[in-house]
Amino acid sequence: MRKLIAIMALAISTSLVVGCAPSQQMQDARKKDAEFSQAVKNINLETANAGNKPSDYKSIVEEAIREQLKDPDSAKFSSFTNPRKEVMVENGSFVYGYSTCLYVNAKNSYGGYTGKELYWVFLRDNKVLRIKNTNEAYGNMIFVGRSINCN
Repeated sequence: MRKLIAIMALAISTSLVVGCAPSQQMQDARKKDAEFSQAVKNINLETANAGNKPSDYKSIVEEAIREQLKDPDSAKFSSFTNPRKEVMVENGSFVYGYSTCLYVNAKNSYGGYTGKELYWVFLRDNKVLRIKNTNEAYGNMIFVGRSINCN
């Protein structure tokens, strides 16, 4: 009987130890996170190839934002910042380009104006790749580890 109890205790303790060990998938995910964190620290916008600086960025940005609005004709745009080099992540890779911030006031579904809302827009080679309303969930970050800066 003692042997049976000892064997059962050993089996249970072994399964607990094995159950606590991180899986290979978890170890790979941790390694990938560490590599990404290091890559974020090494971002150098001054030497990055960000493509062509946007020329007529205001009209390009306005058109792209209008496509997302409930009442595009009601949109009022103001306070564009000058485009500056920036980076975003697309499919796990860094994409360099330019960003600008601006305020948009447009009508909502009820027909009333929303008030000025701050938008961040990312462009590369005169094409809008991403638009973020900074008032929405996670709207203040480009990706984990990099916040939107509209100053």
